[in-house]
This record gives sequence, C-alpha cells and structure tokens, in this order.
Amino acid sequence: MMSGFSYVSLPLSFRRNALVIAAVAITASLAAGSSALAQAAAPPVAHDPPPPSPGDNIRYGYVIHQSIDFGGRIVDYSGSGAVYDSLVNLQSGPRVLDQSLEMIAVDPARAVIFDRLSTTSFGYGGDPNNVTILDVSKGRIYDFRSSFRRDRLYFDYDLLANPFIPPTSTPFVPILNSPHLYNTVRRMTDTKMTVAPLSVVSAHFGYFQNVNQGPSNSTIHVGAEALLTQNWRHSTDVWNGGIDWKPLARTTFSYDEFITHYKGNTSWQLTGLNNTLSGGTPVSLGIDLSSVWASPCASPFNPNGTVNPTCNAFLSYTRYAPTRTLFPSEQFHFESSSIPRFTMNGRVLYMGTTSHLTNFNEDFNGLDARAKKRVEDVTGSASARRINVNADYGATWQVTPTISLNEVFDFWYFRQPATNVFTETDYAGTSMLQPPGAATTTTTPDYQALNQKTKTNTFIVDWDVASRARLSVGYRYRSRIITDAGGDFIPIHEDWGLFGAALRPTAQWRINFNADAMYADNSFTRISPRQLQHYVLRTTYKPQTWLSFAGTANILESRDNVQTVNHLEHNRDFSFGTSISPSDRWSLDLNYAYDSVYSSTLECYTASPALPSAGTAPPVCVAAGTPLLSTGYYNQPRQYGAIEFMVAPVKRVHVNAGYRMSAVNGNSDFINARQVPGALQSQYQTPYAHLAFDLAPGWTWKADYNYYSFGEGTPIGPTLPRSFRGNVYTLAVRYAF
Repeated sequence: MMSGFSYVSLPLSFRRNALVIAAVAITASLAAGSSALAQAAAPPVAHDPPPPSPGDNIRYGYVIHQSIDFGGRIVDYSGSGAVYDSLVNLQSGPRVLDQSLEMIAVDPARAVIFDRLSTTSFGYGGDPNNVTILDVSKGRIYDFRSSFRRDRLYFDYDLLANPFIPPTSTPFVPILNSPHLYNTVRRMTDTKMTVAPLSVVSAHFGYFQNVNQGPSNSTIHVGAEALLTQNWRHSTDVWNGGIDWKPLARTTFSYDEFITHYKGNTSWQLTGLNNTLSGGTPVSLGIDLSSVWASPCASPFNPNGTVNPTCNAFLSYTRYAPTRTLFPSEQFHFESSSIPRFTMNGRVLYMGTTSHLTNFNEDFNGLDARAKKRVEDVTGSASARRINVNADYGATWQVTPTISLNEVFDFWYFRQPATNVFTETDYAGTSMLQPPGAATTTTTPDYQALNQKTKTNTFIVDWDVASRARLSVGYRYRSRIITDAGGDFIPIHEDWGLFGAALRPTAQWRINFNADAMYADNSFTRISPRQLQHYVLRTTYKPQTWLSFAGTANILESRDNVQTVNHLEHNRDFSFGTSISPSDRWSLDLNYAYDSVYSSTLECYTASPALPSAGTAPPVCVAAGTPLLSTGYYNQPRQYGAIEFMVAPVKRVHVNAGYRMSAVNGNSDFINARQVPGALQSQYQTPYAHLAFDLAPGWTWKADYNYYSFGEGTPIGPTLPRSFRGNVYTLAVRYAF
C-alpha cells in the first residue's frame, strides 16, 4: 500500500464486456443439461422483473442502466509517512472510483443467456482496495455469482518487535525505527454457480482462492541480529460442490464436498551486507550492535575500518520451509418445518487434514562467537494430521401458542497428531577468515498430539407472557476433555444459566435483554475463564417516523481467580445513536460509544535491573528462576464519536459533512527497564465533507474532502514520532446512462 506501487486496470468497457462474455461462456454449457431438470420439477413461480419505466434505456431486449465515476485524488500529508501508509494509504492519481452495469430482460421468456446481469467495481487505478462483483442469472436455469478483491497491506510501525538495545548503553537507546515491516498484497477470488435454483433438486459449484504475497522484513538472532528479506507467498484454493433436495415445501436436504489446498512458500534471505572483512568479503554485523560489542569482541571494527573477524556477524543466511496442507471435508445438512408446530435442523461434518513440511532448509554462514560456531545447517521434515468431526442438531416445539421448547446439541471432536525430525550440523570456528572446522551432527525426532472432545447441550423455554413481552430461560452444559502426547488429561465442565427478555412497552419502543452466566471447574490456559457473565441490553425508540433513538450496553466479565493466576478481565461497551430526518432536504445522525478493555494476570518473571514496582513472587515461581511478580495489567478505555449532517438546499445540490473521532487513554504494566515505551494514548480524527451537483440529466459533479489526524498523547520515548496529518481531496464526474 505504498505510493510507489500502482495497480494498472484494463479499460472499463473491456473489463465489463469480458465479464459478460465469461459469464455467458460458463453458463451456456450448463443450460442444456439443467433445463430438463428445471422443467421436470414443480418449483415455485419465479419473480418477474419489474416492467420498464418511461425513459428507460432499452437495447437488445434489456433495460440497461450504467454509471461510471471517473476522477482522481490529490493527497498531501505531513508527519510520519510510515504510519499514514499503515492507516490510510490513499495516494494521488487518477481513479475509476465506481462503475456499475445492470441489464434486466424486458421479456424473460425471450432472453436466451440471462435475464438479469449486474456488475459493480471500485478502487481501480491505484487505491489499496479494489473490488469487482458480478451476478448473472437465468430464472429457473442457473444463478452465477462472482467477486474479486485486491487489498494491499502496508504496515510499518516503529514499535513492532522493538527494542534492539545494547545492554551496556546508558540510557537505553533502541533502534529509532523498527526494521520489521509488511508490504503484502492479498487477492481473493470467489465464484459460485447454482444450477436449477428453483427446482426440487438443485446443484451448486464454487471456487475460492486467497493469495497473499509480497515483501516484508524480519530478523533472526544467531550471535548477531540479522535483517532478513522475507518474501511472503501463501495461497489457499477451495473447491466446493453440493446438491440440495427439497422433497417437501419446507424441507431441504443438502450435501456438500469441500477440498481445500494450502501452499506456504515463504522464504528468507540475508540483507544488509554493508561491511567487509579484511579480504574484501561482504559481511553483515546486523542491526543490533549490542551482540558484537559483547565479549570476546571489544570492538566490531579493525583500525582500517574492516570488520573484526572474531565478532558476531553474518556472511550469508537462507531459510525455506515449503508447507502443503490438504483439507478434504464433507458435510450433510438438513432443515425442516413440514411437521406442524415442529421445526428442526441438523448438520454433520467430517474433515481429514494432512499437512507436510517436506524440505525444511536453514543455512547460516558467519560467526556465533559465544557458541564458537562458524556454520549451521538444519534440514528436516514434519507431518501433521487433523481428524475433525463436528455435528449439531436443533429442534423447536411450539407446545402452545405462547410456549415453545428449544433443544440444541453440539458435538465436536478433533485429533491432531504430528511428527517431525530435524538434523542440525554445526561447524566449529572462531574467525570468519578461517574455514569452518570440525562438524557435529545431531538428529532430533519428536512426536506431539493434541486431542479435544466437546459436547454441548442447550435447552431454552420461550414464553410469550403477553402480546408485547417474551421471556426466555435456559440451561447449557458443556463438557471438554483435552489430552496430549505428554499424558495430560484435562477435563473441563461448564454450567451455564441463560435468560432473555424481549419487551415492547409501546408500539414505538423495543427492549431486548440477554444475560449468560457460566461456571467451570477447570481451565486450559491462565486466561481461560472459570467464571463468566455476559449482559447485553439493546433498545430502540422511534417516537416519530423521522426521529429514532438506539442504545446498547454490552458487558462481559470473566475471571480465573485461583492461586498464582488471579486473572480478571472485562470488556464493557456502551453506545448510543440518534437519527433525525424530517424531510429529504436535511438529516442529522449522532453516535457515541465508550469501550473499556481491561485484564490483569499475575506474572512471574526475571529482569535485570528490577524495577521498584516489582513484587516478590511465590515460592513456586522462585524455584523456577522467576523471582519477580507483576499484576500484568492492561487497561485500554476508548471513546468514539461521530456526527453527520446532510442537506439538499436545492434539488440539484447534495451536501454531506461529518466528523469522526476515536480516542484511547490507556496504560499497562511496565516490567522491563529496557522496554521501549509505546503509547496507549492516542487520538484519531477524520472529519469529512462531500458535495454532489447535478450538472445535467445523467451527469453529476462530485467533490470529497477527508482529513486524517493521528497523534499520541504521552511521550513517545526515544523512537521516531508516529503522528501525522493528511488531506485527501477527491474530484470526480459521474455519468449515468
């Protein structure tokens, strides 16, 4: 998502025609075989398209509506360009801001290929997000839907995996700008074809692809901290085929087969060979000079400016870990309401996954002075299986007109065994000017496994107390058994109480309230709750057709308050909004939200030097070599506010303006004197304005202004500032025909 990257799109007319031609080519081969199936069934009557209106553009037997927004952006910003690109990344240049095409057959019976086609796209020409959507259908014969999305993710935040701090430096000075960054592109393609969608028997086919690739930077520590170029390449392909059978009007049976294939081809190479040995060989001291200053290296450089050959350094480094995973799965699903006063649905899914890492290879050439290692070669392979069975069944019985019983049972069982074997060969040495010495080879096999079986049963009674009041009371029981290759057996039993109320005191006022409470006799991790309460209150009030109010309170409290853990956390959200729209000439929207995210967990740790706030750990921690104690708290309250105003003073002019603000005022525990202080206090403001002026029938001039402002409210420490301000002007002309 950097300004140096652009996306070249095909001309609009070519892309639109190509999409139509592709849809026709795909559907023509299926039309003959599916028409007989559609005619033999007794499907419900399809909805005919609306009749054409006076002035509609009718060509080739279709009512055609098209539009295109063509213009460009003018961008200027100041401050941190890295953070601007990470959060906004809109750049200057021409754009196809929006495009749409809709074709509806005037007489569907005479339409041969399709009776409805629509396509939309936006963002082409250089924006970080581009989307194209295509829908084509032909009544009872087929329905085809496809989409393509391209997202560029640029992330360059100077606190990511920072600090790199020399241990002897006073004060502690980290690298000002973290070398870890991402500049990847994700492309997602999604297609689905349904044959005979209105028939008793229909089939559907689909394909989905997600490709994520691009450059990024990483680091690795082998004596020194080396900077690596990390070339991302991850792809996922999903093929789906299924059939739906509707033997009765309100009963459907479905079977689906999914085949998912994942490929991971990320590789790592050394970058930054910006020094030399005395013989002229390129070498990298890495980015953290603390390692080369340590003993036995008094100075990383010789008097002539070349690198001391006995220091920690890299001559070369590569790593490659090609991973292949296959996820074949099948699913059976049914739903029915054919039996009077009784509805039910169920699903059974089975997945057998295999994952292989066949040719892991890692090569280090340089010097790890402390380990007296000149070369390290690691090769190996790994394999894992995952057998997953998931099934659920739900039923509702309407006992009386006012009382219903609901039963839901869910079963989930997976087994995940894995094996690996790695061979490491280390070559001894004390100087990079000398060849590697004696070799030591170690082969290490390993076996791991994780299994979990979960059974959940939920029973709920709904009672319509009055015409405007419904109460729900329920109970849920969940059993989890977790085992692993080390012989651990962890049973966890949960008891839940469920309550809900839906009230309508007046025709204009609605209230919904839900409360869930849970108690567990064990936990799998330190932050897994043993007690949990979740409360949700929603209300809407509409005293007039042009005036509405809405409010929500969402409170989640959980804890694992056993000895040496004492985990507490909450997530509390309160939001309010109102909409005022007395006419089509003006409207006003107001929104406000407050979020409070907090957690604390006792942490045993070691640090040198210890901060004055450190406590004394319990004996079990002291015995493990972690004598210091911290509450490990994290507190992040956030406020969000937005106001938007719309006015149309005359028929041909429309104005929208608004202001959005997000402010965080948080803090966290500080346990390491060398920790780089990052800000949990920040403000992000985005005021905006939009003007649309109808120049002539079918022609509209548009202008947008967006202001972005990000700042941090506390001292940012020694790293580079992360605040920025940006102005984005967008000008466009819309032509609708």
